Amino acid sequence: MKSLFLIDGMSTLYRAFFAIRNLTTSGGLSTNAIFGFTMTLRKLIRDHHPDYLGVVLDTPEPTFRQEKFELYKAHRKPMPDDLVAQLPYLDRLCEALRIPIIRLPKYEADDIMGTLAQQAAAAGVRTVLVTNDKDLAQLVRDPEIVMLRVEKTGSEARELFLDEAGVKEKYGVRPDQVIQWLSLMGDTADGFDGGFGIGPKGAVLLLEQFGEIEQAIAGWEQVKRKNYREALRDRAADIRLARELAEIDLHVPVTLDLTSLKLEEPDYKLAHQLFTELEFNTLSREYARGPAPQVAEPPVIQAESPQYQTYSTNEDIDRVIERLFSSERLAFALHSDKHGHLIGIAFSSGTGGADYLAVDDAADRAGAWRSIGTLLENGLIEKVTHDWKRALHLLGREGIELAGVSGDTLIAGYLLRADDGVAAYEPLQLATQWLDPATPPAMENEDGKVARIANLTGRLESELKSRLDRDVKTFAFQQETLDFVYHQIDLPLIPLLYDIERAGFGIDPQSLSKLSVEMEVEIERLTAEIYNQAGRKFNIASPTQLGEIFEQLNYEVTKRTSTGKIATGRDVLDELALKYKLPRLIIEHRELSKLKGTYVDALPALIDPRDGRIHTTLNQTIAATGRLSSTDPNLQNIPIRTEMGRRIRRAFIPADGHVLLSADYSQIELRLLAHITQDPVMLRAFQSGEDIHERTAREVFGAQTPEALREKRRVAKIVNFGIAYVIGPFGLAQRVGISRHEAKRVIDEFYRTYAGVKRYMDELPELARSADCTVRSIYGRRRHLPELKGKGALRAAAEREAVNMPMQGSASDIVKLAMIRVATALRRERLDARMILQVHDELVLEVPKAEVEATSQLVRETMESAVRIDVPLPVEIGIGENWMDAKP
Repeated sequence: MKSLFLIDGMSTLYRAFFAIRNLTTSGGLSTNAIFGFTMTLRKLIRDHHPDYLGVVLDTPEPTFRQEKFELYKAHRKPMPDDLVAQLPYLDRLCEALRIPIIRLPKYEADDIMGTLAQQAAAAGVRTVLVTNDKDLAQLVRDPEIVMLRVEKTGSEARELFLDEAGVKEKYGVRPDQVIQWLSLMGDTADGFDGGFGIGPKGAVLLLEQFGEIEQAIAGWEQVKRKNYREALRDRAADIRLARELAEIDLHVPVTLDLTSLKLEEPDYKLAHQLFTELEFNTLSREYARGPAPQVAEPPVIQAESPQYQTYSTNEDIDRVIERLFSSERLAFALHSDKHGHLIGIAFSSGTGGADYLAVDDAADRAGAWRSIGTLLENGLIEKVTHDWKRALHLLGREGIELAGVSGDTLIAGYLLRADDGVAAYEPLQLATQWLDPATPPAMENEDGKVARIANLTGRLESELKSRLDRDVKTFAFQQETLDFVYHQIDLPLIPLLYDIERAGFGIDPQSLSKLSVEMEVEIERLTAEIYNQAGRKFNIASPTQLGEIFEQLNYEVTKRTSTGKIATGRDVLDELALKYKLPRLIIEHRELSKLKGTYVDALPALIDPRDGRIHTTLNQTIAATGRLSSTDPNLQNIPIRTEMGRRIRRAFIPADGHVLLSADYSQIELRLLAHITQDPVMLRAFQSGEDIHERTAREVFGAQTPEALREKRRVAKIVNFGIAYVIGPFGLAQRVGISRHEAKRVIDEFYRTYAGVKRYMDELPELARSADCTVRSIYGRRRHLPELKGKGALRAAAEREAVNMPMQGSASDIVKLAMIRVATALRRERLDARMILQVHDELVLEVPKAEVEATSQLVRETMESAVRIDVPLPVEIGIGENWMDAKP
């Protein structure tokens, strides 16, 4: 039987991009993705000899799924800049290798592949779908269609063909059940939650129990597990929507043309020109010679093979620990399971190898950890690791207080390339990027992988630290460089973040339970009023149905989808809400439903039964600006401007005998704007203690009387903060409720008043472009924004980010420095107050009632003197019996 190979182009390109790092031309163009794609194509042709071959790609136009569900794929991170730059070469590569590209506007690659695979099967051609996308497993129900996945075991890639039995073994469901499986667990990457909280394994169990989702929804009361039961009961509409979105369309208007897909000899001249331009020298020479009997592979650089030893007896572990005590510097890596149970640990002393201690295999596990603990708790022996905070948590559960850590490759890798994303900071990815482009040798088992990571961590930390130390100042307002951020901010912060996470935050589940009931009543009231305004019942969560209601009501809508349907995003609702009641009700319904599901109903289930507190995770390596983020749960996004948001905050309470203290920097980003731009008017206002919003009300809006000042100060405040985020006339008009013409006049008048700010806004993008598209905080933290050399909307967005980064990044650095110094001061003064949360510019502390006055004074003085800039940094302090009441 003849074979057709259909390659999921973007899936393959992304995989190549993240698998190969640090590959560029002499001119600085990243070529890793296109090189990996080239090698994938050549390997497929060489190993499998397909009769027909095609690359299927998505197009940028909105698809029918986005028209059905506006949030579909809306939350995906933008494509990395280094990958965007390589996209034009994909078409040229396929043209040179004479491999057809198949794309169709408004249809995803999945749908095109599915339709063509069905047509090929009908024509008696076996189709191989080259993709790692689990959605396509639903097509394998046809015996003439299989999937080809590329999976990594350790550092070794292997091909895995999935037929019907393979899909069942891989995912736990038959191909004909894949759509149901996907709809139950949802797909957060694509923006639809389905049965949020069910997950892949739960979806398998439910299908085993009920067979299909409608039966599961109808029989929700029979489900034993509480979160599965509630998901089926409360999220039936989401599950059904997920089913619609997950099902591949097999009726795409595309016709299989096997003649055009027949594998042909490449165009050697075009290939030679392309590979020469991309500086793929071995490939360039090969294609310059023309056709050859065999395709030569470029030489593979073999990395050195260090020696890894495993020890599992208590006697051997003791001997290794005794030997390691003579080391001046150690790198270590921990081996744990998904539940956080420590299995073993690997040490590397820089001699080219590593020792893996298989603690779980020791006869006396507790004794083995005691022996290891003597080394890890010795602060005189310098240690480096990857993800120091994780190590503190894991070792803390074994009673080990880790000391002597001087380096963290996770933090160092993030600081050097803060825009790469979390996946890029994994140890093996960092090693490929910064040490050797060659793939490290495969290990036989997980023990070997952990040992290799320990060895690489030691080498990596030296290399990354050297790069941080060589960093230089590039902007006039920059006071420090990356080595300062690493050694004085982000590293010292790690033990404090560990203490905050371990401390947790008290919560009152009874008040949340009561609030949930009230919110449910309010949601039902809003639902009834929405139906009344609309004139009929409809699915309030459906953008399509909501758009139909707006159309029936003849609303004046300024934004539509590509198919002409009314858009129903928040920006559209905000605009319509100025004129109509229904959009205001929809906004209120959405916000209330989100608060109820995300916080009121979810938080009680997250209370740790051991201490009755909520323990969030504070992440240092997610936000490119250096801001800390909070996850599991996210405690930074609980609103304070709505009544329900404030009531949720009131459920956060201190321990008995304590109160909560909230310390908040006042207008920190505006003050940093004055410092960085050196605008004389803004500087004088802050230095003299003047109200900056009243100053703007007078200078920009001409307000002179007390009544006019009160009226215009609110608008001036929106303008001041909006300018810091480079707001435009449209955005300002929406926020203030004025015309765009008037908003433009206000912005122009603001820039005339604060000419130094205008000059900064104009000059900084050019300065950043000349600094290799890099922008900094005043302490040296940096962001790389290659879109600054792009065009159109991408360039404009990058310029706004560049202008804002010095303020956001510097505010982040100042808050972190304040956290470190407050914690140090509390220890020095022997106060029992402890920090339990950081939210943007606010620190939250739990304070014994007897220490309130002393702690308040110490926190204020320490935060206000944490750094020195050209304007004061006042701090507002609030005390309360709950988080809301403590907010100043």
